[in-house]
Amino acid sequence: MSAEGKNAFFRQSGWMVVATFAGGVFMTLVHSVARNMGPEDYSTFVALLRLLIILGIPAAALQTVFAQQAAAATSEEKERQLSATARAIFQWTLLIWLVVAVAALASLPFLSRLLKVSNPAAVCLTLAVGLTSLWGPVVRGLLQGKHHFNGLGWVQILDGVGRFTVTLVAVEFLGGKAASAMGAALFGQSAALLAGAWMTREIWTQHRGAVFNWRSWSHGALPLTLGLGTVLLMSSIDMVFVQSLFTNTRQTALYGGAMLTGFAIIQFIAPVTTVMFPRIVRAVAQSQATDGMKMTLAATALFGCVAAVGCTLFPKLPLRLMYFKNPEMLAAAPLVPWFAWALLPLTAANVLVQNVLARSRFEAAYWMALTPIAYTAALCLQAPHLVAMPPFNAFIRIIQTLGLSCLALCAVAAWFCRGPVIKAPAGPGLAPALAASGKSNSPAA
Repeated sequence: MSAEGKNAFFRQSGWMVVATFAGGVFMTLVHSVARNMGPEDYSTFVALLRLLIILGIPAAALQTVFAQQAAAATSEEKERQLSATARAIFQWTLLIWLVVAVAALASLPFLSRLLKVSNPAAVCLTLAVGLTSLWGPVVRGLLQGKHHFNGLGWVQILDGVGRFTVTLVAVEFLGGKAASAMGAALFGQSAALLAGAWMTREIWTQHRGAVFNWRSWSHGALPLTLGLGTVLLMSSIDMVFVQSLFTNTRQTALYGGAMLTGFAIIQFIAPVTTVMFPRIVRAVAQSQATDGMKMTLAATALFGCVAAVGCTLFPKLPLRLMYFKNPEMLAAAPLVPWFAWALLPLTAANVLVQNVLARSRFEAAYWMALTPIAYTAALCLQAPHLVAMPPFNAFIRIIQTLGLSCLALCAVAAWFCRGPVIKAPAGPGLAPALAASGKSNSPAA
């Protein structure tokens, strides 16, 4: 990578870190306000957010799918394919969401009991947020793939500002509970979605005659979904597990508070990978060498270690920042260092996973997907022993299981980073099966 390229990499990475930090500050303030709902409703709110992440795994992978296709769109034909794909995915995700929403509403009493939700409206609003969670990654992926990092950063900030503002009004001044907080999430994501759609409007409006080939596109989208979904599952399974297993809402709220400090570390470091991914895709598409992965891994390890050491030396500090109006949350301090170190391998694994996928080594995704399955099985096998243990001892055991599982994922991803770089396929960058069909109006996007 040239000196100019390195400067651009660090400049763009710096802006994404700043934007993510700014958006993250407002997301953090959401929890400082939402904590005023009381332990039961706050624990429900955190669990619904984790559930939303799990349900939105296919959508989160869409950002990577579109980032890869947009970054590899270096010709008129590939731009045509990209435009047709974006419009088609919006339509298909709406249809899928409708099916899931109907099924969820039919099982609403069961879901309310499982997640200990007193107001079913909270589940309904979570489903509504699910739709914006399906569409948002498409827009962010287009911005990321086109190297429009300025717009991508502002979209993240807008989401945080919108969510915090509505939460403040609904909870602090109107006495709202978990349902109100989920309504605030819906408002923030909707505002960010509209802004991102406007910044990428030229992609939606051009090449109206292009045809989308669902079968070919899914061949490449599936491994990307599995690969990125693996990372998301690893950071979300534990909270849903804790919420469903333990009945003491005050204790589960403390676990959720400590968990969010570790999750904040991941969110703070992830933007560097956001810049790395489309650069590697573009380099592979043009058969160029790049050392973006090494720089990203080094920066991730540095930031992650500094954050983990800080959480070890000052475990109450992140809790004070997040819950300054709720000093009772400081009781979660013993869990903070455990979370910081347990999730550190996951930040490195995220870099390695995205490097593997950006280089089209899709066979790795199926092996990496085994890790959250083994992790979930390990938690379930320990469940009878965990409920018999003192709550904090059980929580530490769960976090230790998380840390070991993250190390396993990191090792699997590192194994597939070996070997020579695979050249880009002939198609739009998702897989060899996505090669253009040869007809300008019939892309295999």
